[in-house]
Amino acid sequence: MGTHTGSVGTAHAETGSKARGVTQGEREIELAGHRVSRVGFGAARLTAGDGWGEPADPAAAKDLLLAAVEAGFTYVDTADALGPGVSERLIGEALGNRDDVLVATKVGMLRPAADAWGVLGRPDYLRQQIHLSLQRLRRDRIDLLYLHRIDPAVPLADQLGVLQEARDRGDVGAIGVSEPSAAQLDEVLTLEPSLAAVQSLLSVVARQNGELAARLDRLGIPFVAYWPLVGRGLKSEQKALLFAELGRIGDTVGLSAHQLSLAWIFSVYPHAAAVAGSRSLIHLVQNQQAAGVRLDSCVVSEVEAAVAAIVGDTPFDPRFPKEHA
Repeated sequence: MGTHTGSVGTAHAETGSKARGVTQGEREIELAGHRVSRVGFGAARLTAGDGWGEPADPAAAKDLLLAAVEAGFTYVDTADALGPGVSERLIGEALGNRDDVLVATKVGMLRPAADAWGVLGRPDYLRQQIHLSLQRLRRDRIDLLYLHRIDPAVPLADQLGVLQEARDRGDVGAIGVSEPSAAQLDEVLTLEPSLAAVQSLLSVVARQNGELAARLDRLGIPFVAYWPLVGRGLKSEQKALLFAELGRIGDTVGLSAHQLSLAWIFSVYPHAAAVAGSRSLIHLVQNQQAAGVRLDSCVVSEVEAAVAAIVGDTPFDPRFPKEHA
């Protein structure tokens, strides 16, 4: 772990600076009854690929996680489908039942192959997966458990009911949902008034959940952005142009392109958090520093104008993979 922390060096952002268009913001957020880092450790990168398979060096993956926690990550986000089961197992082996880190996981998605996903919300399956997640994570209780996707073939009350049963018996601390539509969120809030969080796709180039995030902000329910960095979803030529422009804007406020992308989320949605992963501790620390940055409206507008000029109406497409950092 010491070798990781010694290699961090000086990150690009200095959140205490008085750079143009930048002010200091809250680096932490209240999530599921815990005060945690606004940027969470996205644990898909503990696997061999993009959430699939055993890493070549499991010990190094666990060392990276421990170094990230030492560097200030107090929120770790995973899912049973990552691996499948690999990410949860490595988190459990590294962190065990320690109570100074909020560990969130998700159930309700299938992972039959590296390039295949499915949804399964049958109550018996969800009960099984909660039991397996507890075993792999080596925890007495899952701090925050998300329904990974809502299965349209199963009544939502039955799906949430399993998570509520687990909470009632003490296996789960708080309940969240991932990627609900606006109508589904209405139903979720009726069935689960104590909803702790919603996790959905959001980035400066993928803003289709922006209205959902704004609504949750008004309700005081944390919105957690996944894939918050501009690392996937665009064709390579668009991404190159956009990174150059975000880098240019970022230089004027003392941020890297990735930091600027995260700061945009926290500036537009003040109660939002984000989960971002990397195999580089330097990148992880730089992401964490962006949690304390708020952009003024002029910089926000400049970022959005750059995205509009380069990306236009091109839809976000996850088939264009993220960078391998």
